This record gives sequence, structure tokens and C-alpha cells, in this order.
Amino acid sequence: MVEWIKRDEEIALEDFAQVEAKIGIRFPQDYKNWFKRYSRPKSGHAHILINDEPYHFDDFFDLEEIVDEVEELYVGEEEYKEWGLIVPFGFDSALERYCFYYSQGNENPIIIWFSSDDTLSEIFDGKELNLDRVKIVRTTFTDFINDLYTRTDY
Repeated sequence: MVEWIKRDEEIALEDFAQVEAKIGIRFPQDYKNWFKRYSRPKSGHAHILINDEPYHFDDFFDLEEIVDEVEELYVGEEEYKEWGLIVPFGFDSALERYCFYYSQGNENPIIIWFSSDDTLSEIFDGKELNLDRVKIVRTTFTDFINDLYTRTDY
């Protein structure tokens, strides 16, 4: 089980609303409920199994950083937003991103992971995610948080 650093002061729901308006999405309610209270793992990192392989997780992006991450991801490739919106919310020690993925017309995102070396043309295969490049992590943020663990085997 991962222990989390509790925020000194909760993030206001208005702060979430401002970011949501800037990028054109609604964050999952479980994410807002959790993230307004907690920041990062006390140990400095955690792990999650993806397809039976342990993946590292370091920290969450601050809300304003999320706006910057979305803009950076889509710079010069705005057309990919028509296929779905990728919203980075966290990262590992190699700065690989954990993201919400809102498929076209879907307000309930899944959580995905992909290499920061991948371009959007590699992440998408036609109008779908390229599952040779993208890892489906979990279907909800609650499952993501609950499945993170502290690795003790090294």
C-alpha cells in the first residue's frame, strides 16, 4: 500500500474548473476528490502492474502543468484532438506520462501510459490508439490509485 502526502490546503474545485475550461474536458470526479487532498507518494515513488510488468510512478502534475502538458503534446498536431484527447496527469522517473484518454465523444476517460519519445502519429493508429505503443493502465482513477504499490523486491 502506498502512503500519500496530504496537502496542507485542499485544492479548490474552482481551480479544477479553470483547468477543465482551458483544455475542454471534465476531470473524473474520483480524480478531483482524491487529488484535491493528496499530492505524491511519501516514499517518492510507487509502482503499478501493467500487463504483469511493474511500471514506475513518481508524481502528479500540478493543475497548471497539465494545461502546459496538453499544449506541448498537441503543438503542431491539433488535428489529433478530433480522435480523442490525451491529458497527462502524472509521470515516472523517466518523465513518461500517465494520462487520461478521452476517446471521441466519451466523457469518461481511461488511463493510458506511453513513451515520451512517441509522437501522436505513433500513439494513434488511424482514429484509434495504437496498442503496440500505448499501454492501457486502468479504466478508472480509483483503480489506478488502489493498484499502486510500494515495491520491496529490489
